Amino acid sequence: MLFIHFKTLFSFRFYHRLAQLKIPYVVGFATYLFLLNMLVLFFFTGSVLKTNLPVFLKNFPQITFENGVLTQPQQAVSAPIPNTDFKIVFDAAADKAPSAEELIQNNTLAWVHKNQLYVPSSTGLQIQELPNTLNFTSDPQTIEKYQKSLLVSLRIAAFLVSLFFLALFLLFDYALALGVLFFFNVWKGFPLANPILFKLGVFLLGPLSVLFFVHLWVTVPLFSVAQIILMIIYVQQIFNTIPERA
Repeated sequence: MLFIHFKTLFSFRFYHRLAQLKIPYVVGFATYLFLLNMLVLFFFTGSVLKTNLPVFLKNFPQITFENGVLTQPQQAVSAPIPNTDFKIVFDAAADKAPSAEELIQNNTLAWVHKNQLYVPSSTGLQIQELPNTLNFTSDPQTIEKYQKSLLVSLRIAAFLVSLFFLALFLLFDYALALGVLFFFNVWKGFPLANPILFKLGVFLLGPLSVLFFVHLWVTVPLFSVAQIILMIIYVQQIFNTIPERA
């Protein structure tokens, strides 16, 4: 799969060979890309959190756990993740937990209530019970003591949330690739059958994923526009290299 991914980046003619592959190979490539994106996101979230953890801890709110139960604060307080739109919310007195959709809409990475940690994910709301041995007050000395375990917990929470956005992101990329493919197919007089276009859309996720990887570490200006331009360039060259027998 790594070889196919490499060829999708640099060989426009190779796309016509890929379009002849059977469905299991196409599904296999899509699975490979999803797993690759998961791996990259795991390292990216870990890198971001490790860099920004000191700032995060400096602005950490006053909270208290007694025997694994959050007892303070009695009103919701947030711990923002530096350089991101995400936050962790602590609320000891809430009547009920928000839904996964509400947490995602409010950019909540995790929501803590009583003895449970709520994390939104691609499969819904993940609930983890806190150990009853947890006794914690967020004074500077205690925070320093739990810094390593806190980093691990935040990394896991960030990764679970990112999986939800990853699924949506890949679906959006696939729709973008298909849209450009169908536009060129109409423009060129329908030289390719629809099943071929659907397969090509999957393999075009190869260059789109690489652009996403670059964007994670080096911000690409007008990223959505860059995606569209990239697809227009690739799809145009694919149609320019259609074999005569096609």
